[in-house]
Amino acid sequence: MGQEELLERAKAGEVEAFEILASEHQKYIYNVILRIIFDKEEALDLTQETLLKAYLNIKKFKGNSSFRTWLYRIAINCAMDYLRKRNVERSNFREIEEFENEVKDFETPEEVVDKKLTAEIVMKEINKLPLDYKVVLILRDIEGLNYEEISKIMNLNLGTVKSRLWRARNLLKERIKSLPEFLSLDERRQV
Repeated sequence: MGQEELLERAKAGEVEAFEILASEHQKYIYNVILRIIFDKEEALDLTQETLLKAYLNIKKFKGNSSFRTWLYRIAINCAMDYLRKRNVERSNFREIEEFENEVKDFETPEEVVDKKLTAEIVMKEINKLPLDYKVVLILRDIEGLNYEEISKIMNLNLGTVKSRLWRARNLLKERIKSLPEFLSLDERRQV
């Protein structure tokens, strides 16, 4: 059964069809929410909230975008609403395990520590970006979505997406360059 058929069956009220669609996208929704709010428990709750909203509004899905894009839009809105309502401090950073790259066999322990520290520093700085910049940066550079998908998810024109992404990257680059703790591995060993 293809996604189109599942969508039609879900729109007709078939719960099982929606559950299949949701299970295909749940992991991606959770990951994008987690990268925005940095709280595992809340990300789980917001993932469920996203899926519930999607289920309750599936009949409104017109197919102007992909189902994935539609779900991402709901997830982003849930995450942004959560941050606004809770007035979560932007510098609040929890765990970075989800953001680490796989460790290659030839890496030394020092290189592994360096990568972990670098990832932590970068994620902390991403978390400090203005919310609109942060979301665009996460969707493009971490989630790998294209500009058109981001445009649809954020309900922005393409030029605005590109502009925000450019500003986010530059702001992040400037912030990281100015951090004293962002030293090379050799500089860390000398300290």
